[in-house]
Amino acid sequence: MPKMTRRNFLRLTGGTGVALAVDPPRKLVNKLIPQVIPPKNIKPGEWAFFATTCRECPAGCGMHLWHRDGRVTKAEGNPDHPVNRGGLCPRGQSALQGLYDPDRLQKISFRPQRSGNESAGWDDAIAAIGSRLKAGGRVALMSSLQTGALAEVMKHFAAAFGSDRLLFYEAFSYEPLKTAHDEVFGLPLIPRYQMQECELIVSFAADFLESWVSPVSFASQFGEMHGYRNNRVMNRMVYIGPRLSMTAANADEFMQVPPGAERLVALKMLRIILEKDLGKNNLSSIGRTIEGLVAEAPELPGVEEARLVELCRTFCSARSSVALAAPVGSTGPMAMETAIVAALLNYAAGRIGQTVDFSRHHALSYVAGDGQVRRFLASLGPDDTLFIHDTNPLFSRGDAALPISRAGMIVYLGTLENETAAASDWILPIDYPLETWGDYEPEQGIRGLMQPTMPRLYDTRAVGDIFLTLAQAAGRPLTKREGGAPVASFREWLTLGWQELHHKISPAQPFENFWKSALSRGGVWSRKEPAPNAQFSATAVGRLSPEAKQPRGEAGEVQVWPWGSIMLFDGRTANRGWIQEAPDPVTFITWGNWIDINGRTAADLEIQDGEMAELKTGAGAIRAPVRITDEVAGQTAAIAFGQGHTAMGRIAGGIGANPFLLLGAGERDVSFARGTLRRVGGKRVNDPTYTTLTRQQWHRELVQWIPLSQVSRMEPGDGEELTMPLPEGYKPERDLYPKREYLTHRWAMVIDMQRCIGCGACAVACYAENNIAVIGKGKVGEGREMAWLRVAPYHKPGATRRLGWLPLLCQHCDAAPCEPVCPVFAAMHNEEGLNAQIYNRCIGTRYCSNNCPYKVRRFNWVNINWRKPLDMQLNPEVTVRSRGVMEKCTFCVQRIRNAEARAARENRKILDGEIQPACAQSCPTRVYTFGDLLDPASEVSRLTREDPRRYHLLEELNTKPAVTFLRRVDGDL
Repeated sequence: MPKMTRRNFLRLTGGTGVALAVDPPRKLVNKLIPQVIPPKNIKPGEWAFFATTCRECPAGCGMHLWHRDGRVTKAEGNPDHPVNRGGLCPRGQSALQGLYDPDRLQKISFRPQRSGNESAGWDDAIAAIGSRLKAGGRVALMSSLQTGALAEVMKHFAAAFGSDRLLFYEAFSYEPLKTAHDEVFGLPLIPRYQMQECELIVSFAADFLESWVSPVSFASQFGEMHGYRNNRVMNRMVYIGPRLSMTAANADEFMQVPPGAERLVALKMLRIILEKDLGKNNLSSIGRTIEGLVAEAPELPGVEEARLVELCRTFCSARSSVALAAPVGSTGPMAMETAIVAALLNYAAGRIGQTVDFSRHHALSYVAGDGQVRRFLASLGPDDTLFIHDTNPLFSRGDAALPISRAGMIVYLGTLENETAAASDWILPIDYPLETWGDYEPEQGIRGLMQPTMPRLYDTRAVGDIFLTLAQAAGRPLTKREGGAPVASFREWLTLGWQELHHKISPAQPFENFWKSALSRGGVWSRKEPAPNAQFSATAVGRLSPEAKQPRGEAGEVQVWPWGSIMLFDGRTANRGWIQEAPDPVTFITWGNWIDINGRTAADLEIQDGEMAELKTGAGAIRAPVRITDEVAGQTAAIAFGQGHTAMGRIAGGIGANPFLLLGAGERDVSFARGTLRRVGGKRVNDPTYTTLTRQQWHRELVQWIPLSQVSRMEPGDGEELTMPLPEGYKPERDLYPKREYLTHRWAMVIDMQRCIGCGACAVACYAENNIAVIGKGKVGEGREMAWLRVAPYHKPGATRRLGWLPLLCQHCDAAPCEPVCPVFAAMHNEEGLNAQIYNRCIGTRYCSNNCPYKVRRFNWVNINWRKPLDMQLNPEVTVRSRGVMEKCTFCVQRIRNAEARAARENRKILDGEIQPACAQSCPTRVYTFGDLLDPASEVSRLTREDPRRYHLLEELNTKPAVTFLRRVDGDL
């Protein structure tokens, strides 16, 4: 008889039979296929990473793609890249869900008469499109922002057919910012903003921490600029705008003004600087004009003149400061005028060439403005073959459908069948950016490389190769140099370009070495680029219109204020579960969007919180639920971009409303649009879908602040005496259980609340690293979300417009309440201090969750169906949990074990900082510090024992958590 083990006992007693009878069909193990010819440079079972450039938005951050056994499983920031310095936003983390999206285009589709769907091969498509081009058809090309080799191929392709109609289109063009700099300095460019050393940042509704220009770069700089530095000086940020955005909530001071009034505040600041002669540059020539613009302006409640004077003095006397303007997605004259005044403020304070650096201008400088897009669309006709690459104008422009439909043939090149693809004749599936060669220059002098991080999943092709092949089929092969031989492949074109770059910057080095170094590093970047000459023009003030008094409108009349979500951006990432399930940082709402209105507006309309409303402008109308809040100004209707897709995939379709449909009516005195809001009644279940019931702390002191005047007088070691999660923390008179001894390591973490901006990148990274399931809108609405790490917002006590975020994960307590209540010892303490969860022991009693005071444990209510090929993204070192099992944060124990094994092989100790859990690695602002409390020289030991801001969450419960928080600092000096 076999030995009576626990497993045999359960089998004999019928446990297996019962489980099979009541359980849904179980997922079968995938068929194993031996690698007879294994991929090159890949060692089975070992990790490797490839450096590439993120193309989830125009920011162009550097990425490392972690690769295992022929597939990539995790995206992380490249610590050597000058744009993001190792951090990565939620959208960058989600790039793998774009790669493995089950709704990705897998084969060519031909749609006769732009209806139906017929399959075709690449030869058929090339022949059909090539013959039309060969017959003399005109060419027009519309693409997302490209630089480098692909931009060159597109320009050569259009020129080969006698066309100059190549348009780089982005839904967010920042046209007001470019126009302002053209008017003031003669430079229609978006500069690099150097914020890391700023003593003061003034933002006029520019949400630079979320979706504005290069948010990961700005977040990294803001973390350095705004972090506490153990002295009496604290850098500050002031936000002026109509809505409490994530950026506004991070400000030291939020001045809430109606939409458009941020221009008036900027004008008043400029007048004060001129009147009191505070500036470093002479602007006396525009003084009378500015005075005249402000003289008849109305008073703004909550914006005191004395406060503006103080702000202007600090702005001009600081060693470094900057003013930012132009909200994301704005195209109206009011946004442009505000940007002009902000440029004048920067010039007056002497910031041009210092914090406003035109030598590193951004690639977004070359995106088409609204006027260029309108002219391009108007030029389309039946003789045109229109190529649309990786952009979705039928979603982001309400006026695009009709002119695009006039083109004789529409060829869409992309990865998803979105609204634009659905209106095309040919749909050509292209390689995802993680499958292809390429390069991208997000800022002048920063040249990032892209390389295939794994083989193609489907029958797709590189965009550059498609254009080269089409030109060849039409009898007009493309050459890189005039008179040169035709280029056969895009990889060859890319290599030729980098050979030219090699000759310019490193001619003494062999090209092969230069190329390999650039590939491993992620690109090449120069330290300094020549700055264009910025010539100040006083005539720019002529573009400023007099400040008109706005009468109070009728009930329902509002200004529309759409905003760029840090998760959804312009909507291109809406078909990804991680992004939809990641809560909005301010409201903690998931799966959809909503209309924010002020309580006074709601009272005028007799509308209740959560009811459906219709928002209508001269361009279109949408319907969405309302959220009543004082976080927006009166007569304002704010709604996030990115939702409301009618195509694109099974996740994105039918979620939320599309505010792009409200824009484009051409009002002259607004940043976006004027509209009317009316109640249509009715509430939908879990819409909006909240993931927290309250943002109040109710005297629990979860997120704590400390005045700068207090902490600046404290020495290392001052502050609270913490009960350490070590043998020294054992007190017989308090503890119920014997003390724990640790022989090798005691892992712990420190979380600096002052640096946390609430972006949620760490939470999405945790999903990616630990195979956390996306469960959908309905289950989230029932409170069954699975996130191991939540970055929840809480109001500062007594301040309704100040938020602090609490990154809350398992505290890995030394006296963990979850452990003694588990009847099968699934929750147990390991030899290195981790509060471990043994999945194959867990029987799902949920006692541990009930006994956890931090509520950080998650229960699997259902078996998750990982739709193929999403299962290829799963981390092979982390167990995929099944129904009935509890799960929680492990401090990324798989990374700990890898580091320990590596150190053992190399016969050395683990270095401080060598282990980075996924949350710590991804964080742009460096909130997390991880290390060993048994190492007295480690940074985590120093902060836990000495930092005056330290505290434990719910310390009075004597759980002895291994996570120490550092209080936020309230700048009262």
